[in-house]
Amino acid sequence: MEKIMNDYLEKIDKYLKPMPASDRVDIVKEIKSEMLELEMKQQLSPEQILEKLGNPKTLATAYLGDSISKTQTFSLRRFAIVTAFYSLTGISGMFVLPFTSILAAALMFSGIIAPLAGLINLIGCLLGFEIPWVVFQFGPYTPGPIAAFPLSIIVGILLFLGGKGCWKLTLKYIKTVSTLKGRTLHQDTEE
Repeated sequence: MEKIMNDYLEKIDKYLKPMPASDRVDIVKEIKSEMLELEMKQQLSPEQILEKLGNPKTLATAYLGDSISKTQTFSLRRFAIVTAFYSLTGISGMFVLPFTSILAAALMFSGIIAPLAGLINLIGCLLGFEIPWVVFQFGPYTPGPIAAFPLSIIVGILLFLGGKGCWKLTLKYIKTVSTLKGRTLHQDTEE
């Protein structure tokens, strides 16, 4: 295989670094196989093959977006992939992705912390301790520790659900941008 095509594959691999190594290897093998098929069956030159595949950054962005949008779960690895996708998407991703992804993580974390803080406050009250740094307050109204615990559970659930909603919005945006930025390899080469 020509050096120009190997350089192209190396760039794809570089842009896909946040993905698990096994996924990255599979994608690079798929692209390499497609290159060889185009070279053998359609008798295309390396330059024509690369022109047909397009910009390696755009193709890698499409694969990252496809990888992110496959599942709805939140994990630190997926957050890293979202960050890599963000760095490749350009100006629109510069505003939307940080807002929705960071808000999703913050709301889910707050949704977990709120009931824990309510529980700590309740246990402190039952043991006769006052914990001044754990307060549940709605504007001017501050419920006692016993009433604050169920309220903190409700607020925690609402915060966590809000975070999940922001994460779904992040994935929907990524899927849309991925579709606009470039299609997967098979769609591009079938044209």
